[in-house]
Amino acid sequence: MSANRPTREELRRGMTVEIEQTNAENADEAEPLRGDIAKILSEEHSEPGGVKVELESGITGRVERIAPDG
Repeated sequence: MSANRPTREELRRGMTVEIEQTNAENADEAEPLRGDIAKILSEEHSEPGGVKVELESGITGRVERIAPDG
């Protein structure tokens, strides 16, 4: 599935995305979180688990996909 995740170049500040939260105790079982990108934290073009971002809410995680209306 990681091959279908967006690359760093496809992401922009303010874009609405769905992320897999990286700093939660039960992140493996959690539903994807939706929010707007505040910062792109990954420096690489792409990452196996998804590009790491910080949402405007302060939550960090790896992008699973760009939201349909994002």
